[in-house]
Amino acid sequence: MILKSRQESDELKIMNLLEPRMIFTEKERQRHYSLRKGYEGEVQYDAWMKGLEIEHLTLNDLLLEMGGSVFQIDSTVILQDTIYFNDVKYYEGDYYYEGEHLKKVNGNEVKDPLIQLKRGSSLFRQLLISLGFKLPIKALLIFNNPEFALYQAPRDAPIILPNQLNRFLKNLNSKHSKLTNLHHTIAEKLISLHITKSPYQRMPSYEYEQLQKGIICPACNSFMDAGIAPKKYINCGCGAHEEIEIAIMGSFRELNLLFPDRRLTTNLIYEWCNGVIPKRTIRRILNKNLELTGHAQWSYYE
Repeated sequence: MILKSRQESDELKIMNLLEPRMIFTEKERQRHYSLRKGYEGEVQYDAWMKGLEIEHLTLNDLLLEMGGSVFQIDSTVILQDTIYFNDVKYYEGDYYYEGEHLKKVNGNEVKDPLIQLKRGSSLFRQLLISLGFKLPIKALLIFNNPEFALYQAPRDAPIILPNQLNRFLKNLNSKHSKLTNLHHTIAEKLISLHITKSPYQRMPSYEYEQLQKGIICPACNSFMDAGIAPKKYINCGCGAHEEIEIAIMGSFRELNLLFPDRRLTTNLIYEWCNGVIPKRTIRRILNKNLELTGHAQWSYYE
């Protein structure tokens, strides 16, 4: 049973919205790529974990704090006699350990995820003890990209490689697991302690005026064109189309996420859509789906 589902972080959502509207620096491009690949790997991990058939509780993307230190758990899996602390990495390419250092085959050293795993699982263990829970914790580093290879890893390292995933899941399914109220109490307490605002977010600097305006195609990520006398759909050069109502409400949510302090008006959304949809159509759709607050030129939608 999944008690806490996985969602894109606000940082990834915002970077996805900004990518077609501004030019990223090299550092921002690398950050966006890393976030996208990480989320892709986590989604694939979730699909793989659907094969876990014994009784369990899953909490995804927990952000917790212990003793002033914040740590994240990609996937917490609660079984009868063990809590699994799973850190998922979607690395691609050939890596190897040289002593205590992790490197790519081309020689570049990378941050060792085993250090992160050890720190996070230690803090998690301390947190559970402070809450009065004594269920054992098993921390695992799971590499789930089939295009990943690791050489010279420490023999006793808690690592699951891509070619070991099916065997690991089969081993889990062979265990006996009967959950009680205690397990649900642990899960509910952890969810209540989840921190919604991550201190690790590194948003690009952006201003409304600098961003390219228009409606982004959900299929190819380019700008769409209403064409001549738009009625129900807005079209894209790639051949995709989207209902105008969906496009308008999507634009509303984009602005709300990117500029939470701005008052969202018909004129603002018309400008954000680059004028490809008439104001009267925008106003009709907003009136249908949202609440209008204020009066005359001071009115806005919530």
